[in-house]
Amino acid sequence: MRAFRLILLVGVCGLMILACSKDKTVTPVADTNGAFLAGAKGASKSWKISAATGSQNGGQEQSLSLDDCFKDNVFKFSNNSAQDYENTEGSTKCVNSDSILVEKGTWAFTSDGKTLLIDGTSYSQQNVFTGIGKPVSVLQLSDATMKISFSFTGSSGTIVYYLNFVKI
Repeated sequence: MRAFRLILLVGVCGLMILACSKDKTVTPVADTNGAFLAGAKGASKSWKISAATGSQNGGQEQSLSLDDCFKDNVFKFSNNSAQDYENTEGSTKCVNSDSILVEKGTWAFTSDGKTLLIDGTSYSQQNVFTGIGKPVSVLQLSDATMKISFSFTGSSGTIVYYLNFVKI
């Protein structure tokens, strides 16, 4: 009887210790992707488009040419309370009368981190995210590279566009 009580006491104590142990904190994917995109809380990161490709009606992906005045634009994402976003002209403007500020707004990821949402205002025809006008799929995202995709359907079918960005 005494041995039974001792075993019971040890078992209850063991269960209490297990019940009191802390669970590991898991960082949500959206927060991880937010840090990749915009840096740590309070920081910001800037990106440039490095390549663009497209695929029509499920066909082979083909390179798209981008004007130099577009490729040097700076896409800045801030990891602040508003999650600000802005796209500014680089050293070369496509239209001299255009504003330096191309577009600005806010950004957010869906909870699974696979979709980037940007709500903003366009100030130039050289906009990207406000011109797309819908969420984009995040295919790859690391500290230094990002690949997104989006599609448009028209009379000639569906074209899927892919944009590659590099951190600057």
